[in-house]
Amino acid sequence: MLDERSIKAEIAQIEGLETLVRAYGEVASVRMKKTRDSVLANRDFLTELSQVFDEVRISYAEEVSELTRRMGLKRRGKVTFLAHNGKVVSVLLSANTGLYGEIVQSTFNLFMAEVRKNLSEVTIVGKHGLGLFLGEEKNRPYSYFDLPDDRVETNQLSNLVKHIVQYEEIHVFYGKFVSVIKQVPTTFEISAEITLPAEGSKSVTKYIFEPSLEKILMFFETEIFASLLEQVVRESLLAKYASRVLAMDRADGNIKEELTKLVFEKSRINHRVLNRKQLNSLTGIAIFESYYG
Repeated sequence: MLDERSIKAEIAQIEGLETLVRAYGEVASVRMKKTRDSVLANRDFLTELSQVFDEVRISYAEEVSELTRRMGLKRRGKVTFLAHNGKVVSVLLSANTGLYGEIVQSTFNLFMAEVRKNLSEVTIVGKHGLGLFLGEEKNRPYSYFDLPDDRVETNQLSNLVKHIVQYEEIHVFYGKFVSVIKQVPTTFEISAEITLPAEGSKSVTKYIFEPSLEKILMFFETEIFASLLEQVVRESLLAKYASRVLAMDRADGNIKEELTKLVFEKSRINHRVLNRKQLNSLTGIAIFESYYG
């Protein structure tokens, strides 16, 4: 049974933890709001960029088809102007630290289900995800990259892009922000191939290419790929911040409940000590009266 001194020490420790939890929650809340604005702005940008790319392909379907014939590429109506290795890679966007709630673990579970089912190569982003992976697949080859939990670092992201752009098909597993109270593990597939428009598609906008159609398409393919991956990383950051806010809120509630129990126990011990003192006093008075009475 705990004594009063032990209870006081435990209350002090839990109050310190409560301060830490609230600080984590407040920081995550601020970052979530800031990141959410950036993610929404990037969504609009990428939507418009993709629309322009679609217009280019529709407008110059014949030129693209002729270019692929000259290059000797025959891929069932698809073409890519970048070099790829024909392989599939599964990429896990996790975290470097803990306290991000359930989203990191649930995303890892979705990732592992895919990895075990298919023979895709593995790329891990984040120390926490790497630890989870090695705990289940010690002998499976993997590639590892480190990205900060609090921002998108261009140089480090560029290294990741250079690694996975060589693959024919990329499956990225990350947490997606739905709302402040809901984040879901999600798979985003990025194909290295460009789907050519169907024959007979009407031109939307006429474009003039400089220096050449091939170089412009290579630029679009590369930039759209990098931009999509950056957007996914930002989406992952947003989901982690929201998940941490929820986790810290639940932790704060649990701490309050535990503090209430400890305060009650401390009060109960104080009452028991007071009762014992009163009993001892009454016993002493009774002995005194019987002795001198």
